[in-house]
Amino acid sequence: MIPRDFPGNVYPFRFVVEKPPYSPGGFLIERYICPFQTKKGQHYIIQAEKYQHHIYVLKFYLKLHRYERDPEAKYAYQTNDGPAEAIRILNTCLAVMLQILKRDPLASGGFIGTPKPVEIEKKLINVQRFRIYSQLASDFFPPERWNHQHSPETNAYLLLNKAALAKSPNLLEEAQVMFQTLYPEFSTATTLRPVIPFAQIG
Repeated sequence: MIPRDFPGNVYPFRFVVEKPPYSPGGFLIERYICPFQTKKGQHYIIQAEKYQHHIYVLKFYLKLHRYERDPEAKYAYQTNDGPAEAIRILNTCLAVMLQILKRDPLASGGFIGTPKPVEIEKKLINVQRFRIYSQLASDFFPPERWNHQHSPETNAYLLLNKAALAKSPNLLEEAQVMFQTLYPEFSTATTLRPVIPFAQIG
């Protein structure tokens, strides 16, 4: 189970339901907007997209970039407000996922670690954000309750709720087909596969 005090120090946020935009295949069912403000005055939005099969994809960005012409660019910006602030922002994202689990006990979660501009230029995979978010997923979502799948080539990670898997054994395959429809870069050559935990010595 997730610890009772999970995820720790978070910012207060609102939970607003929005009508979702069009998505290929009609997979996107609902969208939740969770705005909050940091102690340094930065306004952020956590965006939780609810897809078919009880799958939610979390994204966050600065509010001032919400209506960027390129919808993907807003996820790459950096504020460089320091590690303590970054941890509290990520904790707030985890708190949003907890809120979703209270609303939907069969919820599974996913994310993409957006590359920084320099990582895009160098066409890197397994980028820094993906590695950080993957570590958080490993730390806070125990394998007794969650099936961890990832694709470092596309910086994508999926946490499959084992309660949902018990009801829908083909959940991973259904998620794979859905994401290949939604994200052209998520080709059949870069399928999700199990995360192999590091061996502990001693």
